[in-house]
Amino acid sequence: MSSDPDRDDPKDDLKQGLSLLWRAARKTAVDLRKDLDRTSVGKAIDDAGRELVRAATNVVGRIGAELSKGPPAAPPREERPEGGAEAGAPEARPTGPTPEDPGFRIAVDPEDKGEKPR
Repeated sequence: MSSDPDRDDPKDDLKQGLSLLWRAARKTAVDLRKDLDRTSVGKAIDDAGRELVRAATNVVGRIGAELSKGPPAAPPREERPEGGAEAGAPEARPTGPTPEDPGFRIAVDPEDKGEKPR
């Protein structure tokens, strides 16, 4: 294969293209900076950024304060129990399952029902 001197080298093309892009980006940034300095847009953007940070800080502070308070207090119980007992008497609680409220069962063994295990 003979090398053609008129043929472009891809590496050189890439270097030249990146160099041109870099130069264009720098020129655009300098021109944009001059325009922003002449107008109050740059100052407005800076102020808006500061306000956004301040607002976010306030929100985070309030959320943190709410979370550090813990759960809200339970509402106060009634002064008189429903059964007509005295106001100072402690509420009677069931001591175990009753026919009206047998409770919950998590697992049932086959022996409890009289069934044979499989």
